[in-house]
Amino acid sequence: MMRAVFINHCHPDVPHVCGLRAGRFAHTLAERGHRIVLITGPAPDGSVVSADADLAGMLADHDWRRPFVLPCAATGFDQARRARNGEIVGIGRKLAIARSYLFEGGMFPDWQSGVLPLLPELADHFRPDVVWGTFGNTDTWKLCRRLAHHAGCPWVGDFKDNWDAFVPIGFRGLMAKRLGDMAAMTVLSTAHCDQADVLFPHTIKTVIYSGVEAVGEGDALDPGGPLILTLTGSIYDRARLDGLMASLAGWLGRGGGRQMTLHYAGNEGELVERAAQAAGVPVRLVGYLGQTELHRLQASAHANLYIYNPRCLLHHKALELIAQGRPIFVYPDETAEVRSLAAEAGVSLFADADPAALADAIDMIAGAPPAAPAEARRRPFTWAARAGVLETVLEGVITGGGARS
Repeated sequence: MMRAVFINHCHPDVPHVCGLRAGRFAHTLAERGHRIVLITGPAPDGSVVSADADLAGMLADHDWRRPFVLPCAATGFDQARRARNGEIVGIGRKLAIARSYLFEGGMFPDWQSGVLPLLPELADHFRPDVVWGTFGNTDTWKLCRRLAHHAGCPWVGDFKDNWDAFVPIGFRGLMAKRLGDMAAMTVLSTAHCDQADVLFPHTIKTVIYSGVEAVGEGDALDPGGPLILTLTGSIYDRARLDGLMASLAGWLGRGGGRQMTLHYAGNEGELVERAAQAAGVPVRLVGYLGQTELHRLQASAHANLYIYNPRCLLHHKALELIAQGRPIFVYPDETAEVRSLAAEAGVSLFADADPAALADAIDMIAGAPPAAPAEARRRPFTWAARAGVLETVLEGVITGGGARS
């Protein structure tokens, strides 16, 4: 049994993918018998643990079959907050950003201010064996280093976002140098690993994809009813959305008489509805769904769709959709890594910016909707399977097997 502190800025109950990875790994490792503390930002209802709380008593009373979630307030540092929210513009914003990175180590010093007072008591009373934190901002890794120093234990960085997209160009090398003393690194994909190799060349890295709760059998669908497609997640680019809608409209215009309904699961319903109406594509907005409802919807579709964004080195939704086993349409392209993951799971993935080619692929799916690949083939995409890899990495670091090269 290990005692680990996980740090992630997003609370696991926040309705956004930013809280999912750390939250699910924390829960899964707690279910495996480890004691996990998860430090986060405020809960969605704004609740936090104050700096003067009886943390020792709270830890002593906790049921360790689940993680101890420690939401912390953001306090002070008004200039940094206003700069990241776009309330300061021009040279003033650039100066505020530079000052925050140079002197505070990131753009969320107000959140750091809420966490830092709790770290000595956490180190003394919880006595972690290892600290693991996700990079969604450099502040998280700075807190990992600080807690590891207090506790006298190693820390592991989780590289889950695009460094070049999240760290300003003048600070990318500097921040990597400041944070380069981690014992090991976990990375979300091989694309993340390639980027991390440039920034942290001497750190041992392990690819750990994110996962889903479970995979089902995925029975074959009725080929005679309406064609049900599901579009998931962020849109990123209106022109790409319009291109996807044009492809769907092209298939409808072929005159086969088959009806189509496009479900959209995400937070940009108004944008999707306007684009669908302009193209003449029937759409049903279902809004943001919890993971269980979302995966049920995806598993019931003839095919799943999403918009590709090159700034995302790997889309979490790609892993979700592969796990559901239904054919996937990506517009306008996808990486070789995602194509390979789909092939390993036996899932058909179509990525093409040509409306005619995409319409041909829809024809093929509509004519003979395939059953999902065998459950065993997709089981490696679950959180339980992924957490086993993280468990091995952290235990290796604790025993000295994950030291830097």
